Amino acid sequence: MHIVLIRPDLPKEAPLGRLSPQLPVGLAFIAGVLEKDGFKITFLDDYLLRKGAKSIAEQARGLEADLIGITCNLATVKTISEIVNELLPDNIPIVVGGPEVTVNPERTLRRTNAKIGICGEGEYTMLEICHLLANNTLNSDNLKDIQGIVYKSSNGHIKVNPPRPLIKDLDNLPFMPLHLFQIDKYERTMSELRESPIDLLSTSRGCPYNCSFCSNKYVWGRTHRVMSGRRIADELEFLIKNYGTKGVFFREDHFTLNKKRVYELCSEIERRKINIMWGCESRADALDEKLIIAMKRAGCESIWFGVESGTPRVLKMLKKDIDIEQVESTFKLCKKYKIQVGASVMIGIPGQTLEENYETLKFIKKLDPDWTYFNTFLGLPGSEVYDIILKKGLIYKKWEDLILPNSEVLTWPEKVRFKEKAEIRFNMQPKTILRHIKRMGFRRFIKKAANTLSRFYKVRSFNKKIAKEI
Repeated sequence: MHIVLIRPDLPKEAPLGRLSPQLPVGLAFIAGVLEKDGFKITFLDDYLLRKGAKSIAEQARGLEADLIGITCNLATVKTISEIVNELLPDNIPIVVGGPEVTVNPERTLRRTNAKIGICGEGEYTMLEICHLLANNTLNSDNLKDIQGIVYKSSNGHIKVNPPRPLIKDLDNLPFMPLHLFQIDKYERTMSELRESPIDLLSTSRGCPYNCSFCSNKYVWGRTHRVMSGRRIADELEFLIKNYGTKGVFFREDHFTLNKKRVYELCSEIERRKINIMWGCESRADALDEKLIIAMKRAGCESIWFGVESGTPRVLKMLKKDIDIEQVESTFKLCKKYKIQVGASVMIGIPGQTLEENYETLKFIKKLDPDWTYFNTFLGLPGSEVYDIILKKGLIYKKWEDLILPNSEVLTWPEKVRFKEKAEIRFNMQPKTILRHIKRMGFRRFIKKAANTLSRFYKVRSFNKKIAKEI
């Protein structure tokens, strides 16, 4: 059986611009599970190729796909509906999955015209659907028994099945099947790491915290599950041997939450003499000096932290469960051992005063991170703050279900201008630029800067456009 997996492109009117195309880790896991079970897999990445919905549909048709799987987030619902409508006459089974299906299962199925959607983790749900296809029993009578899906029944009604239990042992998932992807066309450099090529890994799922701005718990659950340090080290060796990987970035919410497995990984890297540099994301309360020393010795070069705000009241309002002193102490420890630090910050949070926005800037100046990313606060469906924005009527503009919200003291355009000034103040100062050039080299720095500026102006153009529409 031939399974074609698709990542659609963003529509031109998407409000947040484009990031450099990186390997879609979620689809890679699904591809690996299906291939391991004997299915032939072809991957079409239109976010990378940008050929358009009609062209991608024609390619899938030409490949004589037996089933098509499409990943779906909030921004790509419209594009997916175009792809599905192009393929409807071919009568090819189409399955959509991803965060938007999980958060809004019935609505997403209606809007995309797909007949089957996967909610939550998709690897083994997709495998079960493909087995029905292989046995020529893929019909609504059998779909009713598959956990974790939404589907259209024979009478056209949409049914939502009970959720599938979360995958407990992530070690059983196969390595990233990079041979299925046009790996050399993806962005395999990062400003956070000096060496390249760099690949992404995701080695944990789920978050036990309850941040009011986050909707990830609906996708990955509240239980934190991890790959073992030994399993991760095995994959690092595989990447180095087969793809020349020199660095990895662990793209997951809380890489250091389970300290035992981080120590195990660091020990395995040192014992096996694995020559790799790496970066990760963490919480400031999930690190201590002993762990930072172990991570540095094992090749850790950079850590991103969700700082969000520099005022205790706002952090409490966001249910971040962290305090200012912890952030400051952890940043000092990382710098002590020459691990570079990044700070992600929110601008214009509902309930945040103008003074608290400026207090946050003062706190960031005190932290002196190597990178600072300023987020204009968004309303994400499925998050607690999303409902607060709706209740208070803080809507400047809606795009799909995404809310571009005002705060009580800043309109959306004012938040964007505030962000722009903060970006210039913190990321364009001479000492920061010199740090980047020293770390990346001049040519890589210029390339990264050009990509960043391009995205910056696209976002600005979008905001000017919607301001005229209102």
